[in-house]
Amino acid sequence: MRVSFVQDNALDESQALLDLAALLEVRGHSCALRLDREEPDLVRAIRDTHPDVIVVACSMLNHGWARAAATRLQAIGVPLIVAGTAPTLYPVLLQGAPFAALIRGEAETPLLGILSALEAGTTDFGAIPGVSRFEGTELIGTAPGPGLPMDAFPVVSKDLYYARYGFMRRFPFKRFLASRGCHHRCSYCYISALNKVQPRIPGSKWTRRKPPEQAVEEVARELHKGPLPHVHFSDDLFTDDADWLAEFAPLYRSRVGVPFTCNTSAELVTERVASALHEAGCFGVGFAVETGNSELRLKVLRKGVTTDNIRAAASHLKRAGITVATFNMVALPGETPDDALQTARLNAEIGTDFVRMNYAFPMPGTAMCDYAIENGFLAPEFPARFGDPAFRYAPGPQFLTPHRREFENLFVLFRLAAKDARLVPFVRRALGTRTPDLVKRWLTLQGAWNEKRNFRIPVFAGLRFFARVGRPELRATNFPSLL
Repeated sequence: MRVSFVQDNALDESQALLDLAALLEVRGHSCALRLDREEPDLVRAIRDTHPDVIVVACSMLNHGWARAAATRLQAIGVPLIVAGTAPTLYPVLLQGAPFAALIRGEAETPLLGILSALEAGTTDFGAIPGVSRFEGTELIGTAPGPGLPMDAFPVVSKDLYYARYGFMRRFPFKRFLASRGCHHRCSYCYISALNKVQPRIPGSKWTRRKPPEQAVEEVARELHKGPLPHVHFSDDLFTDDADWLAEFAPLYRSRVGVPFTCNTSAELVTERVASALHEAGCFGVGFAVETGNSELRLKVLRKGVTTDNIRAAASHLKRAGITVATFNMVALPGETPDDALQTARLNAEIGTDFVRMNYAFPMPGTAMCDYAIENGFLAPEFPARFGDPAFRYAPGPQFLTPHRREFENLFVLFRLAAKDARLVPFVRRALGTRTPDLVKRWLTLQGAWNEKRNFRIPVFAGLRFFARVGRPELRATNFPSLL
């Protein structure tokens, strides 16, 4: 059967979608993909692919676009399926949209079941694991089964995107995926919510990996098509299996040899892991600090990582000659500016090279959102407001706080304090004053420059890419396990 995938824009390039398409192809189906933002007439572009079924990739906060796209695409007259974090975690956001089915959880098994049903001449998907539909206001369906082992997938090619959208291949920064899943139960993360919906194979780890040879081959294929001066592995926990990494390192160095960055969790960075990363050619690792306040990190964020884990990870990486990027949050529920400055001090202490900043965001269905509502840091109606098509994320403190101005100032001043603890008193004094807009813009640009340096993106290549696709904040897909 012919399957046509639809996404919003090029920023949403999805490794999970590439995995899915590769699996469908080896099962005898054909796949095409269209990006709404890049097509003057999306309906015509999809119709030209002669689809038997259309799959709309829909992430949280992107349900408004998905509903509008489905309304346009229903004129083609084939079943519309929706997959991603929105139907998985917030199916009510898609109630009333013209979708024949919602896929909840990872899409491979459900979509193969749907295609088999269509080949048999039926649109009755009721018995397929992970497939739901709305009957009026009632969601009816079957619970998702476990995700497939990663060695069940064939080697992936990025041609699904790049054959039609050549500017994506020309952009020198490219992402790959060697694993899915995470064993943490952080209160703010979609994976904690996903793990409540989709079980694992009994007795297996929460993290599933492609064989080292396959992970390397996927990068090697793109290397020969180029350009590929930098590789980033988007896995949540790239280093959670030290034996896998020890096997991967010499293969990657000999067959690819392109410098790369990756993400992991601090407690997984041992001396052995840092040594293997160095051998492979890794030059930068990102891990979450989130907050320097241990009580907030352990009790509010429920992140099982200690401050000593963070210090040790940075020490191991730096001794191996690898730069450190940290993920940090400000304006957590109940956090004070002095708590947030502890985060800056910890970054300065461990010598963070690249500081990544976000305001804490309450995803409905997560433990942090429930905690914030129960303790008066978030209005009880927030989950319903989140589902309103008019809802738009506005950068800034999301939780009720008497320190809104201080957090808004700290968001732009944080990197100064995180680079040099001697500047913390200066930053603390500046929090209560109005930061001039010109200074805010300059410091915001400094953050963008920080990202460019972290991923070694050439200036003009970055400008050309984002001039075409729009601001990086438009990206909706940031979920390695789902479309």
